[in-house]
Amino acid sequence: MKRTRTAVKETAPKEEPRPDSLRERVYQYLKDAMSAGKLRYGEFLDQDGICETLEVSKTPLRDALIRLEAEGFVTILPRKGVYINPITPSFIKSAYQIIGSIEADCLNEVFDKLTAYHVRLFEASNEKQWELLKKNDYVNYYDENIRFHNIFLSLSENTLLEQTLIPLRRRLYDFPRRQYSYEWEAMNLNTHQRFIDSVKLGNRQAAVSIFRIEHWSYEVHKKYLKLYYDFDQKRLVSA
Repeated sequence: MKRTRTAVKETAPKEEPRPDSLRERVYQYLKDAMSAGKLRYGEFLDQDGICETLEVSKTPLRDALIRLEAEGFVTILPRKGVYINPITPSFIKSAYQIIGSIEADCLNEVFDKLTAYHVRLFEASNEKQWELLKKNDYVNYYDENIRFHNIFLSLSENTLLEQTLIPLRRRLYDFPRRQYSYEWEAMNLNTHQRFIDSVKLGNRQAAVSIFRIEHWSYEVHKKYLKLYYDFDQKRLVSA
C-alpha cells in the first residue's frame, strides 16, 4: 500500500506587537480623541472600553496614561479613575508667561550666535507659514511655527528646554479647536517679521522684547484665545 504524505505548510510564528509600539498606539489614539473632542475635559476615561476598542491589555493603556499625566493632559485619581484635565484661561495665561520668559531668556543667551544663515532660515520658515496659512493647512502651519522657534532655541545650551517647553506646547496645541483665526495667525506672522528685522539690525533688546512682552502676552492675544479655545463655562465649573 502506497503511503501518501500530507504537505504541511510552514508558517512563520505570528509576531506579537512590541510593548513600546502598543504604548505609542494607545497614546496617539487618546491624543487624537482629545484633539477631536471625542474625549472631553471634565470626563473620566472608560478604560475598559478603550482596551476593547484597541484590543490591548491594561498594561499599554496604563503606560500611555502615565505619559499623558506627565504632560498634563489627564489626572490619575486612585480608586476613582482617569480624569481629563481642562484647558482654562488661567492655564493658558500661566503657560504663555512661562513660554515667553523661557524663549526670551534663550534668545538673549544665543543672540550673538545668530548669523545670516539663521536669518535666511527664519525668513524661509515665515514665508512657508504664510503659504500654509493661505491654504488653511493649519496642521502643517503649526508644525512649521514650532520649527521657526526652534531655530534659535536649538542654539541654547539649556538641557531642560525640551522637557519644559514640549509638554506646554502640546497642551496649548492639542485640544478641541472651536475655530481657526486667519487674522490672529497673520498677526503672529507679522510679529515674526518684526523679530527677523530686529535680528538683521542686531537689535537684541527689540528682538527679546517681542517674545517677552508681545508674542507670548496673554493680554495681547486674549480676544483670539477666547474664540479659539473651547471654554465651556458650565463644563469648566463642573470640572
